[in-house]
Amino acid sequence: MQRRNAFTLIELLVVIAIIAILAAILFPVFSQARESARQTSCTSNQKQLALGVLMYAQDYDETFPMSAYLANPTTVVAVYDMVAPYLKNTEIFVCPSYRPGVDWQSRLAALGLNYGGTFRFTGYIPNLGLFGESFCPYLPKRTPPTTLGGMPVPAETIMFFDGYLKQLSNVGQMEFYSFLGYARHKEGLVLNFADGHAKWFRYSGIPTGGATPSGALRPTYYSWRTTEPLRNSDAALEAATSTRQDPYNDLHGVPGTGITDSEDTGC
Repeated sequence: MQRRNAFTLIELLVVIAIIAILAAILFPVFSQARESARQTSCTSNQKQLALGVLMYAQDYDETFPMSAYLANPTTVVAVYDMVAPYLKNTEIFVCPSYRPGVDWQSRLAALGLNYGGTFRFTGYIPNLGLFGESFCPYLPKRTPPTTLGGMPVPAETIMFFDGYLKQLSNVGQMEFYSFLGYARHKEGLVLNFADGHAKWFRYSGIPTGGATPSGALRPTYYSWRTTEPLRNSDAALEAATSTRQDPYNDLHGVPGTGITDSEDTGC
């Protein structure tokens, strides 16, 4: 009797079907594992960024750097420029799940402004209430930066977060409601805090920072509009309605103080 040396068509189809089933099961697992690794790297980046900011503050009378200010009428220096000397490299500013990131240079160029030159892309947005900003005399307002002693609860005060900066058509739009949180890690985002720690939170479970003082625009320091589907792409965040009265999310402010987002004072 002659011995059979090849598979039948039915046997090959069964093997192919089994491989397809295994691939369908395993590929999402591998994808989740890759995203978990990127999330871990992002958390490490934000931890280093937080420590860099704290080192800066120790060198400058325990005062945080400004999120942005005008070095001259056409050049904006950002917190990233000021913190860069305390970090190993500017790649720390980029989230591994969001490359290349927000193009800071092009955002400013659209406004007729130059950038500080230390970096170009970032995936992390600063808490404008904590860092403050000044566009005087371009705009007649500023927010003073916070001091280390001016934070009642550093462990609950957000410093940087996975974020997105909306496209701007004028400098007046450089407000907290254009600097949004971006839930790009499994429907969550990494936050770092003013005590130096960093942690992932689901977008619907971000810490609120507690109740704001009477008269504030919102009842808590930090908030996220969860009454609509999650917006976790550049296009979706661009399309989000976000205003001072009703921001899509608000991760700006200093819990325990009167700084509930990015309070402005005159120049």
